[in-house]
Amino acid sequence: MKKESGGLVYKPEKVKMGQKEFLIWEQDPEKGRICRKIPYDSIVLAYPEVHDEETGQIVTPEIQDITKEMDGSLIIWDQNHTMFRIDLSGQTERAGRVFIQLARHIPFAFLGSTPWMQIENDQDFREMLRMTTLYKEINR
Repeated sequence: MKKESGGLVYKPEKVKMGQKEFLIWEQDPEKGRICRKIPYDSIVLAYPEVHDEETGQIVTPEIQDITKEMDGSLIIWDQNHTMFRIDLSGQTERAGRVFIQLARHIPFAFLGSTPWMQIENDQDFREMLRMTTLYKEINR
């Protein structure tokens, strides 16, 4: 894990869906191989960031455009307004495939591009958090 402005960056060896959390295995220089966990119920927004072959830009696709072949990073925002960047570029597990698997475990989170909301904005984040909390309460 490496801290960057705005979030935590992981270059994992392996990722897996647990029963209640997203599991990220990586090498820590001091502790060796460790497993980090992001609880599903803490996730507010998740999306892949991928390289667009046509424009050469990094893009955040809308939910209907995400495919399992997309390579890049998986971005997760949690209820503490922490951003996790899981860099899957060049690995066997593609960002699109991992995103699709993760989406099955987080039915109340926002998925894919949200151009109508900017999660970096505190007011928009609070509104997204309020809506995910409400969805969870309604469906208990």
